[in-house]
Amino acid sequence: MDKVILDTDPEAAQLKTLKLWVSRNGLAYSDERTARYDGCTHKKCECGELMEKRWLSCGKCRDKADRERYLKMPTKEYDGKTPLVLYNTDTYFFDAGDLFFYCEEHNVKETDLPLVMCDPVYAHTIDPNEYYVDELPEDGEVPHPIQAAFDEMNKKISEHKEPFCWVQGKFRVILEG
Repeated sequence: MDKVILDTDPEAAQLKTLKLWVSRNGLAYSDERTARYDGCTHKKCECGELMEKRWLSCGKCRDKADRERYLKMPTKEYDGKTPLVLYNTDTYFFDAGDLFFYCEEHNVKETDLPLVMCDPVYAHTIDPNEYYVDELPEDGEVPHPIQAAFDEMNKKISEHKEPFCWVQGKFRVILEG
């Protein structure tokens, strides 16, 4: 038989003093670093600039790193047809007119913009067994009439050659001034 220990027995519990850090938000932490992070609003970037605590670096350093990543991208000759996008934005140019009006509105030259060629996104076929994976019994398959309907739809999807949309690609574009 196991040893019997009553709730009144000194062996049942002992009073200990814990050292806790309490952030300015009133939350208690066992380590200072976490409490200080919870209680702060800003931190210092490696460069010395202030930044909101949610960032790993300040805006200037992020912009510099972003620019360096853009400049490391391989270049590709622009074909004059593929849509372009401003690097890491959702500003797209589907023709020369779009780009011209953007430059006019923002008082910039086309050659100064960080332009990237877009890649097309096409419709993809659908596997009904994956689509219905949560509804099918283990090792179950979609019934034949539904599979046939998916097969017909997938055939039409495969035949459709127009992109659904365009996304930022892997090549930067250098326009001749």
